[in-house]
Amino acid sequence: MRTPTTIFRLVLRSLLLIPALPLCYLLAALALGLLPSNREWAQPEAGIPIYLDSNGVHTSLVMPVKTAQADWTTAFSPRQLSKPERYAHSPYISISWGSKVFFLTIQSWKDLSAGKALSALAFDQSVLHVEYLPQPKEGKDTKRVLISPEQYEKLVAFIRRSAPFDDQGQALQEKGYHYYDNDAFYTAHGRYNPIVTCNQWTRDALAEMGVRTALWSPFVQPLFWQLK
Repeated sequence: MRTPTTIFRLVLRSLLLIPALPLCYLLAALALGLLPSNREWAQPEAGIPIYLDSNGVHTSLVMPVKTAQADWTTAFSPRQLSKPERYAHSPYISISWGSKVFFLTIQSWKDLSAGKALSALAFDQSVLHVEYLPQPKEGKDTKRVLISPEQYEKLVAFIRRSAPFDDQGQALQEKGYHYYDNDAFYTAHGRYNPIVTCNQWTRDALAEMGVRTALWSPFVQPLFWQLK
């Protein structure tokens, strides 16, 4: 039988481990971010252009609005934008997944609080963020990736599995929420947490297509490292 002294020592050791958890998390993210999945992947000579896009902390996938494989105006109608008349004919669409608390209540860094951050990390409900965009331009935070039609079909299927759709094939909009005039939010499947982050969702989409990506990527940078 354990004595009070032994129990106290076990509790103390457990408490001492808590400060080490963030460091372990960061080291794991670095190690698994440097290890590739789909190591042998190479871009085809011809195919469908998609883009990996980032704002520094969050990634999204940008793809043509209409191809033979998908017409995204059916699933995410431009009529649900704040200014559909201006953006309805945009050639590209951006889709990303993330925490409902982060997406719907934090529009700038000044809106972020410790309570909201903890709520988001504690297995928060997820949403999709969809934007209608012009032709993307490659840069430090925007990487063009060419994929085959078969790979794009896998990406389309992955996105459709990420959210519920009604009988008409339309995603369920989170009404009243917008960042800009060209975007909208939609109910999604899955829970946001420290293991399955917005960037991990993007990583999983790339892996689903067979594109080279990190083994695990809760952060932005490993996704771009693997695509260089």
